[in-house]
Amino acid sequence: MTSALVDEIATSVRNDPSGQDLVRLWEAVYGLEHWWLLPTGTAEDPRPLVGVVGDQRFLLAFTGRHHVAAFAGARDGAGAAGATAAMTITPADLTGLAPALAADGVAGVLFDQGVHDLVAPITGLPSLWTRFGQAA
Repeated sequence: MTSALVDEIATSVRNDPSGQDLVRLWEAVYGLEHWWLLPTGTAEDPRPLVGVVGDQRFLLAFTGRHHVAAFAGARDGAGAAGATAAMTITPADLTGLAPALAADGVAGVLFDQGVHDLVAPITGLPSLWTRFGQAA
């Protein structure tokens, strides 16, 4: 799977959120080799960026380097032209972190904030992995 395919299917889902394309979107997201995260903290102890939407905390994950770079550029006010430090994590590894993230008060994973805004609840990650990740 590619991030371009995720983008294409996400556009279809926005046009028809109740259609079969939502299943295809999750298949594409979980079919990616890894997801991108923005690091915070220090170089010795990097931690993924968690954002607040409403009153809930979400781990911010991105389906492509271009999405994480655009988000970081807008966040820094520098534009997307500069280099962006990023971390990657596999869908399986992030799913394994679900209990620790939930214990830290993270409500979910927000994919491609400002672009696709696809949300997976932390408590739903194991089910999503079983349905879409193991099949990839």
